[in-house]
Amino acid sequence: MKLDRKYITPFISVVFLAVGISGILMLFHWFDGYTEVVHECLGLFFIFCAAFHILLNWKALKIHFKKGVFIPSLLSVLIISALLIVVEVMNPPIDITIINKVIKAPIHDAFKVLGLDYSAASKRFGTHGISIKGAATIEDIWLNNDMDPEKVIDLITE
Repeated sequence: MKLDRKYITPFISVVFLAVGISGILMLFHWFDGYTEVVHECLGLFFIFCAAFHILLNWKALKIHFKKGVFIPSLLSVLIISALLIVVEVMNPPIDITIINKVIKAPIHDAFKVLGLDYSAASKRFGTHGISIKGAATIEDIWLNNDMDPEKVIDLITE
């Protein structure tokens, strides 16, 4: 199939709407969890479609580059992005704050908060070849076992 506007334009338009709508849903925390995966995956597909769109329209875009109209757009997006990142760093979301505190809390307290019994958790980890002996925190579990934090959290929450 040849690169053609009649294919790329509808895809980029529909994916743009889906990414935008899922972003709005995420902003208001509607359908949390579901919207994130849609937003992230379609965001990647949007970049793919945008690359083809740029290739198909390169001649026209070069004219805009020569006029310098992209510079204010680029600077605006960079400044807004930097401001959003600074605000996020200064005021992290409460869920991230809680998770960070739980994974750094004494392991018995963290397991209690998560509704886990230490010995049952130890057995669960043991069946997966993971030792929790000597771990003072949940974070120590993945550090001591040289593994992915997400796998440890998945084992805790299964």
